[in-house]
Amino acid sequence: MKVLQHLVISMSVASVLSAQSLQEIASSLPAPVLDAAGRRLELPQVEGAQVELGGVDYEQLVDEQGRVLQGLIEDTPVSVYMRVTKDGQSADSPDYEITLPATEQTDQPAGSNAKPAVIPAILQWKGGEGEWKPRGPELRVVGLKDNFLRETVQSISGYPLRELTEEEGSAPEADCDLSMRLVEGSSLGEEGYRIDISPERVSITAATRTGWVWALRTIQQIMRARGGSVPCGTIIDFPRYSVRGFILDAARAPYTMTELRDVVNTMSWYKMNDLHLVINNNFIFHEKYVDAGHDPFKESYAAFRLESTRKDPDGKPLTSEDVSYGKEEFAQLVDYARQRGVRIVPEFDTPGHALAFTRLRPDLIYKGAMRRHEKRRCEMLDAANPETLAFVEDVLDEYLLPEEEGKKAPLDGCKVIHMGADEFFGDAEDYRKYTDGLVRYAQSRGHIPRIWGSLSSKPGKTPVTARGVQLNLWNSTWMNAHEAVQLGFDVINTNDAYLYIVPYANYYRADQNMAWLYEHWQPHMMYAEKLPAGHPRLIGAAFALWNDATDLLHNGYGMVDVWPMITSSMDALGQKMWGLAQAPDTYEQHCALVRQIGAAPGCNPMHRPENKQPITIYPEQQPMQLHLQDLGPSYHLTMELELQEAPAGKEQVLLSSPIGQLIAVMKDGCIGFRRADGMEFAFEAKLPVGKRVKLELIATPGNTRLLLDGEPINRMRLNSFSSSEENFNHRTKGLISTFVLPLQTLAASLDGKVYSLDLRLLEN
Repeated sequence: MKVLQHLVISMSVASVLSAQSLQEIASSLPAPVLDAAGRRLELPQVEGAQVELGGVDYEQLVDEQGRVLQGLIEDTPVSVYMRVTKDGQSADSPDYEITLPATEQTDQPAGSNAKPAVIPAILQWKGGEGEWKPRGPELRVVGLKDNFLRETVQSISGYPLRELTEEEGSAPEADCDLSMRLVEGSSLGEEGYRIDISPERVSITAATRTGWVWALRTIQQIMRARGGSVPCGTIIDFPRYSVRGFILDAARAPYTMTELRDVVNTMSWYKMNDLHLVINNNFIFHEKYVDAGHDPFKESYAAFRLESTRKDPDGKPLTSEDVSYGKEEFAQLVDYARQRGVRIVPEFDTPGHALAFTRLRPDLIYKGAMRRHEKRRCEMLDAANPETLAFVEDVLDEYLLPEEEGKKAPLDGCKVIHMGADEFFGDAEDYRKYTDGLVRYAQSRGHIPRIWGSLSSKPGKTPVTARGVQLNLWNSTWMNAHEAVQLGFDVINTNDAYLYIVPYANYYRADQNMAWLYEHWQPHMMYAEKLPAGHPRLIGAAFALWNDATDLLHNGYGMVDVWPMITSSMDALGQKMWGLAQAPDTYEQHCALVRQIGAAPGCNPMHRPENKQPITIYPEQQPMQLHLQDLGPSYHLTMELELQEAPAGKEQVLLSSPIGQLIAVMKDGCIGFRRADGMEFAFEAKLPVGKRVKLELIATPGNTRLLLDGEPINRMRLNSFSSSEENFNHRTKGLISTFVLPLQTLAASLDGKVYSLDLRLLEN
């Protein structure tokens, strides 16, 4: 009956719409319907034209021929669209939401368990009765494959593990087994998983190791929310999009490797899988230097974060001097992320934003006509010069080729390499030829290239390779979404209006619009444009944190200050990028669930204390190992000390750890502190020599105050990004001076005596 009704509708469509334009026909098509068996989507027909399935957002559920895959345990909505083709032209229909019925037995017993709430929400659930939780003094586990999975499973319960053999694990008497097996060829896809929970056992099925990791994250969150148990039932879950990303501009503001690991852990907690790290970039507002009579080529801040042996003509290294990542260290980060289901995508940005490169080769600064921003020429590589591409390839070969025969390349673990290619203000044909060379180079080295979408603003005759190339759709003026997919690019929605965060600027603050994004935005929405949600070229979305406010505009902020911006966006957008379901319904309810589940295990980027009791120490020796946890604000530190000598130019450290130093005497004699991210603050005060002094440090988020013998020191300056001309580049007003107190070593290099240390927490 359903098929007959569909055929009648199709005939009506053919007769009524025959005189309309192709787009009008596509826009007016009725929704596809399921056949009587519920196993195939049947499409309407149009006389003289071909109607085919354009795409489905959940490709794990419906294939290209419209066949519905079996194994659903819950009615599941999918978004589909159709493509109409006639005389070589095509047009796309709107999205239609089709609910696929459950194909497995769905009769649930009275009192069956409700779907557990996690972030992102589970796609399919069939409730059972009762619950599973660890019993006895140990968790009996079968099937563990590596140390990370072993540590993750142990963190679920906090119990010691007893690893069983497959034979022992299948025995009826085995208690509290956690059975995990990979299943090749599963319809769950690359990241999907199935969890079957009974009172005796939790069993995980996945096609890949990543699916395994996501299953464990789900179990961890459920146990967090329920106080240590998991409701019995069955979970089938997989993502809607394969790229669920976060872009961190690690070039224009420095972030430590520890901070990057915190980002990885939090992404993994919310099943975000694509960390795009910007390796090189620079202060972009060079006109501020030019207009003040300074040379931005010499003075603007630029960073290249990876270890390199290269130096500019004056002997200054390409590698950033404030914070950088060793090749082996970065490779370890890539592996660390992979274990947690996250891939690292490093970005090397040229021909624009390339001041670190032009300083290596000043002869390769762009010489052609600039469409605009002439004062920013110093950061533009000469895209018209074939030697430029050869130079960039040679620099990147240091990371994409093995350093020695038989060894892996430093970035061998990065499947995708971002080649930049944004905001170049020179000739379009120069840009197109250079960009095509970039993507072909990445492909020749065995990597998938990713670039920024710019071709709509750079029309021309020179073709740019699109096949096998990923493209960030960041602004419709620079790259139109429909043009991008028609050219054959795989696209990632990174729309600036919706998904950009620029801390401490007066623009781009997606984190302040998160309630609207959670309740209304979808990954196929690019502000004024929309692609069909199931378009096969739409591979996902990413939000970004850009540090435009660097150099002359930097106010001293660090990861502790931007972390709330990142994580409040990640939990909400992680939900939106993983699945179609919006659960809970409102952003307020979502935030309540975030608080209930808590932060990612082993992740404490705000350096909140485990022990909130006051600490008082009377040191008997100096230096002294404190073995205390570094402490984020808010706190009140009081120290009684006496400085015996203060030789000019000799730094004296009062408290230290890898997170930073509290400095009694800086090289200029002032009191100050330095963070591991390279940010250095100086109070305009000096400790007296030969006098016992009470020093107090009162730290709250964004503000660190100093008192000497009860008198506040009201002036502070930011030493980082400084030139020799203090009035031009030193900042003393509007500073964000957050300081995580280092509590590993006391008086590491103090010419004096500390009589006492008292530390108390403050109420926020």
